[in-house]
Amino acid sequence: MTDDLMKTKATASEAVDLTEREPVTRVLLLGGVGALPDGAPRVDAALSEAIDAHDLRIFALHADNPAAAAWLGQNGADVVSLAGMRGERLDETAAALGGARGIGAGRTEALANAPFVTCSGDVRVGVLAYGEQPAGGFNRRADILGLMAYDQVRMLLSQCDHVIVLLRAGLTGAKLPLPEWRDRYRRLIDAGASVVVDTGAAKGWETYKNGLVFYGLGAPEAGDSLFLSLTLGQNGAMRYETRALEYASGELRFSANDAFKTEINEQNKLYLDGAAYLSAADELCLRYYGEQEQPQRKGVFQAILPGKSEAARREEEKKRYALLGDESRRLMTLRALRQKLGD
Repeated sequence: MTDDLMKTKATASEAVDLTEREPVTRVLLLGGVGALPDGAPRVDAALSEAIDAHDLRIFALHADNPAAAAWLGQNGADVVSLAGMRGERLDETAAALGGARGIGAGRTEALANAPFVTCSGDVRVGVLAYGEQPAGGFNRRADILGLMAYDQVRMLLSQCDHVIVLLRAGLTGAKLPLPEWRDRYRRLIDAGASVVVDTGAAKGWETYKNGLVFYGLGAPEAGDSLFLSLTLGQNGAMRYETRALEYASGELRFSANDAFKTEINEQNKLYLDGAAYLSAADELCLRYYGEQEQPQRKGVFQAILPGKSEAARREEEKKRYALLGDESRRLMTLRALRQKLGD
């Protein structure tokens, strides 16, 4: 066991040794790539070899950056989630993926929600991608709040040994998922998914029933992130291995960063203690709400007082709309206000 190895575990069938079981397929997942630093990051030899050792490599793209899309294609990506991508250059960015398949985005809702299905080593794997989309109608990305997500998992399971769901949702930069998002991710496992992975900021993970939920893998080009390797067998048998990655001096490589591992392990412990997790989530919401409230002195939802300029009123309305039109910030605001009101 190397010092960058964080966790190795079997789920669904603990007694099965998948190293001796046939057939199996190996699947790799990395977090969402945003705007690349100056120049394309180098991938060191050990990491490149580990990437190549997988039969299916699933990455995510968070920015409409053709250069980043090309970098993913050049570094082994087979499937790339575009559901969490920000920006308008969808077609240009998707075209830059090269031979990789973009999912979670398209000109119609049917195309955006279309799954990727493959058979490797006689193990059939289906992949779905969704994002938390802004209010206001279809924006060419698959919406996790749409009506189809859970039904799609159920339908895909009927033809696959495993269903993997990629997501991007939650408060930007938060170290824990909101309880409402945690419940939704778990319901995807209830619907039949083997693995649910948020491609945003690293937030730890938990096993749930016969599945695995990662609440964030982190951005590979932004410092510390996670490398998730799955060994999948037929009929739901699964083993996973998690390793730490770091980006430093222009190179992406395996990491022995003990501070990052400790942070992730502390997050993981919270998921085992319901009361401690909810308390931490409430504190997080109060802090985020306070950051919104502070610039306005009397609160985000203060009354529009007589004598205020039209520009000031419109600015307050924009801030309220931002909280109401974004699902995560709406949930954060409700949770924070419940605590403030003592309910």
